[in-house]
Amino acid sequence: MILLIFIFAVCIAFPYQELEKGQIEKVFRKFGEGALSSLELKVVKAYIEQLKIPVEPYIELYAKGLILEREGKLEEAILTYLKSIELNPNYNPSYYRFNFLIRKVKNKELYRQKIGEILKERFRKAPTVILENPSDHYVFLVEKMSQYLFVFKGSKLVEMYPVTTGMNIGDKEKEGDGKTPEGIYYFTRFIPPESLSEIYGGIAVALNYPNPYDRLLGKTGSGIWLHGSNEEDRNNLPFSTRGCVVAQTDILKTSLAPKINLENTLIGIYKVIPEKLTTEDIESFIKKWKNAWERKDFEKFISFYSKNFLWKGGGFREWKNYKRRTILSKRYIKIDISNLTVLAFAKNGDKLPRYYVVEFFQEYNSDSYADKGIKRMYVVREKGQLKILSEEFIMR
Repeated sequence: MILLIFIFAVCIAFPYQELEKGQIEKVFRKFGEGALSSLELKVVKAYIEQLKIPVEPYIELYAKGLILEREGKLEEAILTYLKSIELNPNYNPSYYRFNFLIRKVKNKELYRQKIGEILKERFRKAPTVILENPSDHYVFLVEKMSQYLFVFKGSKLVEMYPVTTGMNIGDKEKEGDGKTPEGIYYFTRFIPPESLSEIYGGIAVALNYPNPYDRLLGKTGSGIWLHGSNEEDRNNLPFSTRGCVVAQTDILKTSLAPKINLENTLIGIYKVIPEKLTTEDIESFIKKWKNAWERKDFEKFISFYSKNFLWKGGGFREWKNYKRRTILSKRYIKIDISNLTVLAFAKNGDKLPRYYVVEFFQEYNSDSYADKGIKRMYVVREKGQLKILSEEFIMR
């Protein structure tokens, strides 16, 4: 009996089955989780040295941070992750570990200030996802890895605030998965304060999730909001919502909400805002679409639309029939476009955007009808060509 207890104790103290079986992948996974024993750390070190792979300094700092975490030196670890981010402001793992630790350390505001300085410098120039934006128009960008919301006016970063997003860090796919969606959205309505539970801090703005592209991918779920909280320290609990984006209540009420126009304020949510992205000439695409409409070249005009097109009246077939009637019945058509905003959505590693959202002020005149208002389009790529996936018009 004593012998059995001794063997059991040894197995607990020295669980090296992965090493014995040569399962180095599992050992590396444990390293990423900060759960290696000292012997396993030695094996990982020796293994990497044998590979002779040059390691960038920001990755070395990330690895050092993991080891410091494992040793319980959390403040040293968070400073190490900050150094890693300084060297590569687009390195996701260091952002994630920084935000994981921010809830556990003292001097939170000091570390927030330091990462804020890095992010301000990173977005000194507008990111490539903002292709066009009038100088007096606001666009919101949320980055899940850094847990920040950035406010751009035109192409200039004017404000930035810490936020918290879903408890699970992937892109939302279905109801109840605890993930914040990644994509480009607009605000649909301010939720009346009297309809809100006290946990929302008295303010919430709904987003149009799932958007047309989300629906094309079969994503489900609803009730994705930008909202406040009744917890004063809520933003020091990163990755802790059920899928919404939570901002500090006073900031949302006094600074963000006044900048939200339900007609044309876009919010892009990204795991990481791409550093580099090759984008198409959307302005030229819209110009050609407009010219075909004005020339009443119906076949050319309808070729700009996806076969998956969606609008308030149905799908592509209904749209085609509707536009044939309205275009061919006019003696002349004149379209004026102004205040163009174009925002691109891409995931980390994409060379091209997955889609664009285009908004502009449109004035329509013909021999029998005239109107003006905000036009919004989701534009995708099909077989190498840009196509309009959805279109909305808000008359003024």
